[in-house]
Amino acid sequence: MRLRTGFLFSNYFLAGLALTCLVLSEIFSPLTGGLLISGLVFCSALEYRSKIPIVPLKKFPGSVWGLILIVFLYLGFDFPLLDLVAGFLVYLLYTRFIFKTEFNDYLFGYLIAIVCLLIGAIFVQDMTFGIAFLCFYLVLSWCLIFYHLMAEQAGGRSPPQYFRERGKNESLNKTLLGWSTGLVLLSFIMTALIFVAFPRFGLGFIALNTTSSPITGFSDVVTLGDVGKIKQNPAVVMRVEYTQNGRSYRPRSRILWRGVVLDHYNGKVWTSTMGNELNMRNKPGKGLSLFRVSSPTEVVEQNVYMESIDTPYLFTHGIPVFMDGNFTKIRMDQGFVFQTSNSRSGPRKYTLVSEISDPAMTYSLELPHSDSDVFPERFLQLPEISHDTQQLAEVLASNSNSDKEKALNILNHFSNFSYSLEMKDDPDKTALEYFLFDRKKGHCEYFASAMVILLRAAGVPARLVNGFVGVEWNEWGNYLIIRQNHAHSWVEAYFPGTGWVVYDPTPPDPALVSPSPLNPVARTLDLLRMNWQRYIIRYSINDQAQMIQFFRSGGRDVMQSVKNLTALQWKDTRAWALKQRWILLILLVTAGFIVVFNQHRARFLFKPPRARAVLMYEEMLKRLEKQGIKRKPHWTARELLNSDVPDEKREQAQRVIDYYEKVRFGNVPASPDMEKELRTTLNSI
Repeated sequence: MRLRTGFLFSNYFLAGLALTCLVLSEIFSPLTGGLLISGLVFCSALEYRSKIPIVPLKKFPGSVWGLILIVFLYLGFDFPLLDLVAGFLVYLLYTRFIFKTEFNDYLFGYLIAIVCLLIGAIFVQDMTFGIAFLCFYLVLSWCLIFYHLMAEQAGGRSPPQYFRERGKNESLNKTLLGWSTGLVLLSFIMTALIFVAFPRFGLGFIALNTTSSPITGFSDVVTLGDVGKIKQNPAVVMRVEYTQNGRSYRPRSRILWRGVVLDHYNGKVWTSTMGNELNMRNKPGKGLSLFRVSSPTEVVEQNVYMESIDTPYLFTHGIPVFMDGNFTKIRMDQGFVFQTSNSRSGPRKYTLVSEISDPAMTYSLELPHSDSDVFPERFLQLPEISHDTQQLAEVLASNSNSDKEKALNILNHFSNFSYSLEMKDDPDKTALEYFLFDRKKGHCEYFASAMVILLRAAGVPARLVNGFVGVEWNEWGNYLIIRQNHAHSWVEAYFPGTGWVVYDPTPPDPALVSPSPLNPVARTLDLLRMNWQRYIIRYSINDQAQMIQFFRSGGRDVMQSVKNLTALQWKDTRAWALKQRWILLILLVTAGFIVVFNQHRARFLFKPPRARAVLMYEEMLKRLEKQGIKRKPHWTARELLNSDVPDEKREQAQRVIDYYEKVRFGNVPASPDMEKELRTTLNSI
C-alpha cells in the first residue's frame, strides 16, 4: 500500500466513524447517515484522483457565519440545538475535505471527528459504542502516524497543489502497520486497566439527558389499548440480577414488576389522580430505607439495569425494603408508585431489596397515610356504565358473604373469555361493554379494566396496575430479561384487615406461556449487552472493592495451596499431579512456547527493514514483467539486462541495477539524492 493511499483511507474512515457516532446518538437517522457516508465515499474518490482538495478563491469565514446561523435558527425558529450543532459539524467536516489552504488543515478534520465521538459518548451507552470507540481509537492513531510521514515530505504549511501528489511513490512497511496497531491495542489495554483501578465516585448528580424511545402505557394518563401496542415490540426494557446472601437467585413464584397505578376511568382513558405522598432525597451509595416487613421469608436483592426508555418510573417487584440508584430525589404517590424527580431518560441502574414471598399481596396499608378524601371513594369511582354492566356486577356479587367472595366470583366470570391482541370496536357500544357482552376476547388491559369496573360496581375498592410480567430467564448469565412485549395489566383490590391483593383475570398469553428460548447467538449477545451495562457503564467503587477482595482471597488461596503442596509426601504429590494433569500440561506447553519464542524473537519481532535499493530493484522487475520481460530464477541482474530488455529501457534499467549492486553487494551507503533520481527513472520504465 502506498503512503498516500493509506493516508486518505484512514482520514475518510475516521470521518465515517464520526458520522456513525452521530447516527448511534439518534441525532441523524440511518438513512441520513447512509447518505452522508455515501458523500464521503464520493469525496474520497475525488481526492484519490487529485481533484480535491482545492484552495478557496478567498478566505471565506464559513465557520463564523455557521455559528451565527445556529444562533439565529435556535432563537428565531426554536430548532433543536443538538441537531443544529451536529449539522454544523458535518458542514465543517465536508468543507475541510473539499477546501484546504494548507496541509495542517487535516488536523482540524481530526478535531471535528473527536467532537462527534464525544457526542456519541454522551448519548450512546450501548455496547455498539464500545466497538465504535475501539475502531476510532485505532484509526485516529493511524491518521496521526500517516499525517506525520506525509508532513515530512510535504511540509505542514504547503498548499494543496503541492501536497496532493505526495506519498504516491512511497510504500508503507507492513512492520510499521503491525507495530503501530499492536501499540495502540496495548495502550487501549492499559487504559482499560486504569479504568478498572482508578477510584470511582458516586456521580448520580451528573444525570445527562439522553435520547430515548418513548414507551406507552407508563404515565399518569393511559388510553385503553396503549399497553396492547407495546406488547408487539420485543425490545428490551430492563435486565434484572437477583441475589440472595451474595449468590445468584432465581425466584420460583410468579414475577410481577409493578409500574404505574391508575384510579380514574372515564370510559376511554385511565388516569392517576393520586397526589405525592413522600419526597425523599437519596445519596447515591447510601440508599433509602422504605417499608418494614414483619415476618420476611424471601428477601432478595435486585440489581435493575434499565435500557433507554422515556419514563421516570422505578419498577418494583414485591415490597421494597431498600432502594438506591443514580438519582438524588425520588417521590412516591398515594398508590405506592415510585418515580424520579424528573422525567430523565436513558439507561440507569438502581438496586432494590424486596420481600417477594407472596406475589398475590402488595401493600397491607390502604394508603401510605390515612386520607379520607382519597380512600375509599376514589377507588370506587365509575364512569357512566350501562344497565347491563351494573346488573352483571350485582349478579356476580349476589350470594357473597364477603368482598373476597365477590372478587373471586368476578374473577371466575372471565374463565370462558379468550386472549387476543387484535381488538375490534362497536360504534354503538363502549369498548368495555363490547368486550364484556359480545366479543369476550381481548388482552390484559381489557380484562383488568373490566374487572376493576365490576368490582367497583359491586362496592369493592379496586385499581388498575400497569407493569411487566417476568417470564424470560437467561440461563447463561442468571438474570431476568424484561421486554416491551412482557407488558401487563392487572388488578389490585382492597380488603379490610388484609390490604391490597393482586388479581389477574387475563388468560395466559400464548406467546408468554412457554416463550421460545433464545438461540445461543442471541443469548450470547444479550449477555454481552448485560455485562456492558454492568461492568462498563455502571462500574462503581463497590465493584472495585469486590475485585480487590477477590484478588486478595485468591492470592491467599494460592499461597495456602503452595504450603499444602510442600507439606505433602511424594505419594500425595503424585496423586495431586494426576488430578491437575491438564493444568500441568497447559503450563508445560506454555513454557515450551516461551522458550521457542525467545530463540526466534529476533527474527519475528526485529526483522531489519529492507534497503530502498532492493525495493526499487524489485519494483523494476515487476514493471518489466508487466511488459512481458520476466526474469528467470537462475538469472543474475546482469543476465536480465543482457536478455530481452528493449534498448529504450536498457539505460534506465542499467542505472537501477548498478545502484542495487553497489548498495546490496558493495557496502556502499545509500544516497537519498540518488534514490530520488532513480524514482523518476523507475516511472519511465
